[in-house]
This record gives sequence, C-alpha cells and structure tokens, in this order.
Amino acid sequence: MVVAALVALAGQASAAFRIAHFRTPSGNIQCGYISGGSFPTELRCEIRSGVKPLPPKPRSCEFDWGGGFFLSPAGPARVLCISDTIQVPNPPVLPYGTTRQLGPYRCSSSTAGLRCTNTSGYGFFLSAQHSYAFKGQVLSGAFKTPSGNIVCGYDARAAASVECGIKSGLRPRPKAIQCQAGDPTDKRISLRGTGRATFVLCAGDPGPLLPQVEAKAAVLGYGASKRIGAIGCSSRTTGLTCRNASGHGFFLSRERSYTF
Repeated sequence: MVVAALVALAGQASAAFRIAHFRTPSGNIQCGYISGGSFPTELRCEIRSGVKPLPPKPRSCEFDWGGGFFLSPAGPARVLCISDTIQVPNPPVLPYGTTRQLGPYRCSSSTAGLRCTNTSGYGFFLSAQHSYAFKGQVLSGAFKTPSGNIVCGYDARAAASVECGIKSGLRPRPKAIQCQAGDPTDKRISLRGTGRATFVLCAGDPGPLLPQVEAKAAVLGYGASKRIGAIGCSSRTTGLTCRNASGHGFFLSRERSYTF
C-alpha cells in the first residue's frame, strides 16, 4: 500500500490520522511516523544507501529488502520488506544534535547517524556506513540518585545485575575502543552478582539513561541502600557505591569513578 493510498483511506476513516515526516540534513534518511485513525502506530525510516551490513533476505519477504527499519511502539525493530515508500518531497529536517519525540518514539540526529527508540528501549541506528537494530533492556526495576545525575537499571532475576549511567560522564574517562557494534560511550558501568565491574564502552542504546527508564526510576535517597540479589548499592552525598557477593564493585560520582 503506497503512502498516498494510506492517506486517502485514512481521510475516510478518521480525521485524527496523520503521517509526520522528517529527514536527516544529508537527505540520506527519511522517516514517517504514522498515528491515529484505524491504522496501527508505527515508525518507518528509509535510507537511500541501504542497510549495511544487510542481513540475509528471509523467504517470507516478497518485496524490496533492506531499505531501512520499521519500529512498533513496544517491539523490536525490523528490517524493511516493502513495495512502497514513505518518502515525500522536502520534509522537515531534524538537525544534527537534536532529538524529536513522536508519540512512543524518540529519534536523535547526529553527524554519526540517526538513532530511534520506542518505549521498551528497542530501536535502530541508521547511517551510510553501518546500521543495526538493538534490543531493549529487560529490567526488574530502576533507581536514581537524588541529584538525577546517576540512573541505574537492574535485573533481580537469577544472577542479579546492575547497570548505571552517569550523565556527567565517567571520571577519568575510560580509554575508547573501536566499536564493532553500537557506538562509543563513556557514561556507563555494569556489575553482576559475581565478578568484577566493567565499563560499558560500546552501546547501541542509552541503557539506563533512556528517558523512559529514568522517568520510572525510584529515588535512592542519600544514606539509603538497596539490595538486588547478591548486589548491594548505597547512595551517599559523595557518590554511589555498588558491591557484589565477590566483594567487587564500583563507585560513581561527578569527580571520580572507579572499580574495585
């Protein structure tokens, strides 16, 4: 079904139906956010240079494969298999360094590429050089420090784990590595129920710093502690400390961050 046909049918179904278009400054990527009416909400982004690397075309796809990604409000992103296009002439530009919220979707434009996520943290990254889908976090819960500078997501099932993001960045900044998937980050650290804490140096999503995670995170007041399985975290005015059953852990603050 082409977009023009969608719009015509939607006009008959409901005046609330709309397609919001935008593109990156280079013009290589264009997106359409469909909402309202009797059609399901979805985000579709097409890239003229194609998805790279391109996964094998499934037998179920009878149309053009690899032109971009489709994202539902809560599920994982999927590579497009389409016989139409959402592209229109002269859509609004999403400038580099800016973010746009479209219903359940959040898209950020940068010189590196376009990143979009849904309310479950699933999403995709598109660029001329490389593109990929990434999974949302499966979290039991989340907490943050009173300042809001540190946000942690945790999984309390079986082998517990905690991942924390610090908005001001890790200090000193970890040495960057070449990322095979995802993009470099200097704001995250992870700890499991046993073993040493590790810096998260490559990521395909904002992790605990995802706005939806931060919005639901409970405040861990200064002087308070939280137990997540074999991991204990303590909030102080000086910073956040998390330690596991092996005695390993990490400390985070604006001034310094370290593992032990």
